[in-house]
Amino acid sequence: MQKKTIYDVAKEAGVSIATVSRVMTGNANVRESTRKKVEAACENYRPTASARELMTRRTKTIGVLINHKPEYFFLNETYTNALLGMSVAAKDCGYRLLLDISENDTSVKELLYEQKTDGLILMGVRKNSPLLQVLKGNEMPFVLVGSLHEDEDTICQVDINDQKAVYNATNYLIGLGHRRIGIITGSTEYASCSDRLAGYRQAMDEAGIEIQEEWIQGCESLTEAKAEQLAKHMLYQSDRITAMVAFNDSVAMATYKAAKDCGIAIPEDLSVIGFDDTVVASYMSPPLTSVWQPSYEKGEKAMRILIESIEKGEMPHGREELNCIMMYRASCSAPKQK
Repeated sequence: MQKKTIYDVAKEAGVSIATVSRVMTGNANVRESTRKKVEAACENYRPTASARELMTRRTKTIGVLINHKPEYFFLNETYTNALLGMSVAAKDCGYRLLLDISENDTSVKELLYEQKTDGLILMGVRKNSPLLQVLKGNEMPFVLVGSLHEDEDTICQVDINDQKAVYNATNYLIGLGHRRIGIITGSTEYASCSDRLAGYRQAMDEAGIEIQEEWIQGCESLTEAKAEQLAKHMLYQSDRITAMVAFNDSVAMATYKAAKDCGIAIPEDLSVIGFDDTVVASYMSPPLTSVWQPSYEKGEKAMRILIESIEKGEMPHGREELNCIMMYRASCSAPKQK
């Protein structure tokens, strides 16, 4: 009968190589049900020299999985800044990164079975994604840069309070006197999108403003071209909006173009607030009011939490929430009086 490798054992048991290693070295941080699966799969297993190395030494490698379209990642400063924070923190701790950018959920299984990683950091994960349960079931240490608002005892989450940030932004517009306020957001399958929409609704409800259906626009693939189309849809209304909360600064830029095409001046006829406070925000005309979020700090914090947990032989857990800051510029003003 053919002898098994450690990779065969991991695949047969449906766990990671790291989990097989923990079982074989007697690590107590493994569920009993998982231990039994690994032990059952170990029949005919004979460790090679490289396998023994896997069981006794860490790889000093962290997998970073961006569960999104590659083109969206490379055009989004939020992701690239977070990755920079991860890279710096990993290097400080003597670790290296293995990056995978894919919408395909099977990428996690490939990292679990085939790659030498001590833990994973995930970004861009949908709320109903099966990836998180796969990782939990395989006893793989991981940290989610994002929000679930659930399973905080078992899933470590590092994020901002998106709902509070957009609540404050919408309240700022209401304080200026705006009552017809629109919002453009992405798919509510992502926590950031649903949370920001909730913050908008909360502010409007508390101010006693009845939200019109056409004031809320969202779509699955929020490209600048699509955002411009959605903005024009709102601006063409006879009783059009006087203010806009954009999901990010790219959407805000698309709104600027839509307003220009419609002959609408910013901020005289339309106030606009962006999100992320990217480099271009202060160079737009007029300079864009935007919500700054600590993207770099999110990545750095997630990496340090993960590495500390790995070196302690523990699974990371709990939620770390970082603060946002409103950057007030010239894109907002009081609405014109009719």
